[in-house]
Amino acid sequence: MGESLGQQGFPDGGDVHQRVLAAATRAVLSKLDSHAGGAPEPDPAIADTDGISALDALCSCFDLSPFERSILVLTAAFELDPSTAARCAAASGDPKRAYPTFSLALAAFDHPHWSALTPIAPLRRWRLVEVDTEPGLTTGRLRIDERVLHFLVGVPYVDSRLHGLLTRIDAPARLPASHQQAARSIGRAWTGLDDDPHVQVIGADQQTRWEVASAAARDAGVSLHAVLAEDLPTAPAEREALARLWEREALLLPAALLVEITDPKATQLAAQSFVGGLAAPVVVSALDPVAAPGRHWPRVSLSRPTQDEQRTLWASSLNGSASGMTELQLRDLVAQFSLPAHVIRSAGASVRDESGDGAHLAWQAGLAQARMALDELGRRIEPQAVSADLVLPAAQRATLNEIVAHVRQRSKVYQQWGFESVLRRGLGVTALFAGGSGTGKTLAAEVLAGELGLDLFVIDLSQVISKYIGETEKNLRKVFDAAEGGGALLLFDEADALFGKRSEIKDSHDRYANIEVSYLLMRMESYRGLAILTTNMKKALDTAFLRRIRFVVDFPFPGPAERAEIWRRVIPAETPTDGIDPLRLAQLTVAGGSIRNVALSAAFLAAEESVPLGMRHVLAAARTEYLKLERSLTSSEVAGWT
Repeated sequence: MGESLGQQGFPDGGDVHQRVLAAATRAVLSKLDSHAGGAPEPDPAIADTDGISALDALCSCFDLSPFERSILVLTAAFELDPSTAARCAAASGDPKRAYPTFSLALAAFDHPHWSALTPIAPLRRWRLVEVDTEPGLTTGRLRIDERVLHFLVGVPYVDSRLHGLLTRIDAPARLPASHQQAARSIGRAWTGLDDDPHVQVIGADQQTRWEVASAAARDAGVSLHAVLAEDLPTAPAEREALARLWEREALLLPAALLVEITDPKATQLAAQSFVGGLAAPVVVSALDPVAAPGRHWPRVSLSRPTQDEQRTLWASSLNGSASGMTELQLRDLVAQFSLPAHVIRSAGASVRDESGDGAHLAWQAGLAQARMALDELGRRIEPQAVSADLVLPAAQRATLNEIVAHVRQRSKVYQQWGFESVLRRGLGVTALFAGGSGTGKTLAAEVLAGELGLDLFVIDLSQVISKYIGETEKNLRKVFDAAEGGGALLLFDEADALFGKRSEIKDSHDRYANIEVSYLLMRMESYRGLAILTTNMKKALDTAFLRRIRFVVDFPFPGPAERAEIWRRVIPAETPTDGIDPLRLAQLTVAGGSIRNVALSAAFLAAEESVPLGMRHVLAAARTEYLKLERSLTSSEVAGWT
């Protein structure tokens, strides 16, 4: 089809295009007048041009012969010159045929050839002109396509028939070096010796793939437009018509096309058929590789920017806000948040003009950007609890402090001290909290999230586990992929159902259940954030799984001293009390969660009576809690209360 049409060198206002088209129109109409028997006008002077005109570029691009060029100009003249209709009627010898036809062109123009009329010839294949075949192929009216007419007079735009289907993608001003290298790889695939100018871009997130592809298009001097695979026609004839329309548009703009595949199973066949028939630069964008039977589509794999690139992105995006940040603070920021380039730019822009601590602002912006991916997959808890709210033995508290140290010092140990090059994987911090209900497992997770300045996401296992083969792994992948960006604290509460012992293989369901666990083990090992699993039945967990857990914290049932301390902390200082004795309250053999329930219920009973909180209110609330637990208060538990 020749080389792409470009607007480079065209003066504004379309003067060149219109002068050349006007001269060509006069020449064509002169041929009609001569054929009608009138005196032909002198050959018009060729318009002086400093650059290529739209008419010449279009004829070159679509390989139009001189005869086809004359037909195209005649159809344009019918729209632009009021005298064309009468001159067509005179040349045809029929007043009723006051319009262009193939018959008239064959008779009036030089070097006629019948092949110009065929559907596979450029005029009709590329829908440069349309023919009304109802009276007959040669006698039917010829019309120039509106998009082509506007192009000839120097008014380029995207064909209105593609509006709503395509999205223009503008390239960012700068890309990380690794992504710029990927953009160059796409350009090489487009300009290679292969006649199939298609390339796959996989990995990363959708916007990153689009930005890299748009950078490749910008470097190639073309624009980039995206279409979703699910929006492509399913009927073969409609897909073929759309393919031809886009190929013409790719040459007129010029442009490249990106086809985004979000669900390969549902859209792969339609996308393969559509893309495979295009003789124009195409990027197939998907998270995972897309099969292309019988074709060789080069693959360009993307990942998130390296940590050095992310530090540079944060510094440049924050501008003035980063002036107060030390190199160590930038390292800590990157160690916590592994975000795509466009997310870092957005986070930086959100705080660029704000006043305050640059490091704190950047951290909060990183949290805000990272949590967007997880909000749909889990329940976010705003950390309110502090370390003083926890009542635990010294050994367990020391382990929690160690977890905090592992998360806070990741940047120093992994990057500065070089452990990342030795370990290579398993850099995430994973903990198992084991203990009975109400012993403080979830509270401890909230305390850790607050101390680390992280979001706490509680993952709903009912939305993760699926009876359909492969769906559980897909759901787990979504959770971990979304959490990777912000290194969020993931809390898989009551995880026994998902992380139980791998079963012996007795049937196909057992085999796939084991695959799910194996996939989970792999993701847990590679997750770079902090993941906490809670269980009431530690012994039910697979030992192979436990080996991949860095910390195991047992939450014991609180003894009398711990229960008394919980009672002291659970009743606020502002609460009016009368005779409340934490030592006697500690006689109730319940865990911290139940203690909090009893204290709150007792406070409501006292408030209803408009009296201070007393032991009798606690006793009434305790009876209600014990009924819920299907237990009975013993005399030893309430001895000395009255």
